[in-house]
Amino acid sequence: MKVYILYGSATGNAEYIAKDLAASINNASSSADALPFTSADCMEMNHFKRKKLLETWSSPPDPSSSPTPSQIQNKHAVIAICSTTGNGDAPENASRFLRFLKKPPPPAAGASSSSPPLHRVAFAVLGLGDTNYDQFCASGKAIDRKLAEWGGTRAVPLACADEATGLEATVEPWLEGVLGG
Repeated sequence: MKVYILYGSATGNAEYIAKDLAASINNASSSADALPFTSADCMEMNHFKRKKLLETWSSPPDPSSSPTPSQIQNKHAVIAICSTTGNGDAPENASRFLRFLKKPPPPAAGASSSSPPLHRVAFAVLGLGDTNYDQFCASGKAIDRKLAEWGGTRAVPLACADEATGLEATVEPWLEGVLGG
């Protein structure tokens, strides 16, 4: 199963984590390591329209490439990694994506009118922030909430990593959960 990894990064931490995860998945797909994903497509969150991701996620995934647990079979895998800047703002390369999600969801393409647009998406969100600011991980929390409101299935609980205490304490266990380790 292909996984879409979207990142929003102001200082480079979210981008580094996302690209490192994508490289791990793509390198493992050519080795004997068993991961739940066969390939990863990594991009800035604001590229979602250019890549026509909403349209892609509205159609069923290729069933032959889905050796995953039944909870997320027949769903597209989406991982969102996003930092929060300033007082709860999304990074510049994630701001359009978050503004789009904050709008009322459009009807799902090719589905019944009662189906939410992301009903074929299983997602995991990692928020990066700093508890020295009032709006800790606001962007990650908003993305997690809106993906669920748009009909996505939360495959792994939201994780909020704190720059003030060290990101690794949260990031590493979250990555293990995402990769099924």
